[in-house]
Amino acid sequence: MSASDELIQQVYDEWREKGFPYYSTDDAWRNQRFEQLMNYKRDVLVDRRSKIIGQTQHGQSLAWSFMEHAWGIQCGKMHTPMDIWNDEEKLKHGISKLLNGVFFPKTLPHKITDSLMRLMLRRVTGTQMVSNFRPTAAAALYDVFVAKDSPLEGTEAGTVWDPSMGYGGRLLGAIAAGVNYIGTDPCIPTYEGLEKIRDNYGHSNKRYELRREGSETYVPPEESLDFVMTSPPYFGWEAYGDEPEQSSIKFDTSEMWKEHFLKQTIANAHVGLKTGKYLALNVANTKQYKTFEEDTVTLAKEVGFEHVDTWWLSLSTQQGKPAVMNLDGELTEPKQKQRYMGEYVRPDIPGKKFEPTFIFKK
Repeated sequence: MSASDELIQQVYDEWREKGFPYYSTDDAWRNQRFEQLMNYKRDVLVDRRSKIIGQTQHGQSLAWSFMEHAWGIQCGKMHTPMDIWNDEEKLKHGISKLLNGVFFPKTLPHKITDSLMRLMLRRVTGTQMVSNFRPTAAAALYDVFVAKDSPLEGTEAGTVWDPSMGYGGRLLGAIAAGVNYIGTDPCIPTYEGLEKIRDNYGHSNKRYELRREGSETYVPPEESLDFVMTSPPYFGWEAYGDEPEQSSIKFDTSEMWKEHFLKQTIANAHVGLKTGKYLALNVANTKQYKTFEEDTVTLAKEVGFEHVDTWWLSLSTQQGKPAVMNLDGELTEPKQKQRYMGEYVRPDIPGKKFEPTFIFKK
């Protein structure tokens, strides 16, 4: 028996009165998530033989709790979760799927949690939320490429630069890994959220330099960096903000963006890195940019880097599953299907999807 219009209206009214289901900002809740991140034994994520980095959700909800604006950032022409929340018809449509058990397990009104509501808002047909780099994956990569404080070995923690900070995944990863961190990002609310993460959870004996500017304008001091790692923005896809410093606003064609943002950022990394150290760029070909991987490698070589390795970031365990039903009852292929592969062939592991993280040596 389907939920009545009256019940759907009741649940809709209750949730609208309650407010958007952001992640908690309670200090105790946040501190618990931080402890979970710090205590996680992430060495199990690193497969050095296959050059694969796994990832978990540890620290992810903590990062999102400082980034409430992210729910309204648009990806291409897709709806944002906030669009769905503010559209009565679409929100009721999603609520009806929860109540009727279509796509989700059938859920009683009082059993609809903030977590379930967030999941529904992300999965309404035509909706996409911006992504965040997993803190555990970032920390694992820092473990591989960056020295740590070790009186026994006589080493001090290295310094990393994150050219496109994003929503805090790599900052939290740096905190978990115990390395010094420099980050650049022009988005004002993102920068403010990152400052709060740093101020609340950064170690007093480490340096965290956050700069509100684009990576193409920041030139690090020569030979000052031990590692550079980021996942750069995808031109014309994620509208992170309307600041004039945003790369997609400064450079209105893909060729200008590639030359004056992506290549310039890579060139700045080459200036700042110590000789023999590494740049890691996590990119993937998409429908909008089908040669992002190949172009990134070409540009890095033009700047003077040597492409010495490729690590693989494990994204999911869904590939190969049968078609699933979306919220509108339409059968679709799993989103995890690997598409737009070019020159760089993924590891052949059933049930997993991978993105390349290209490793370049100065």
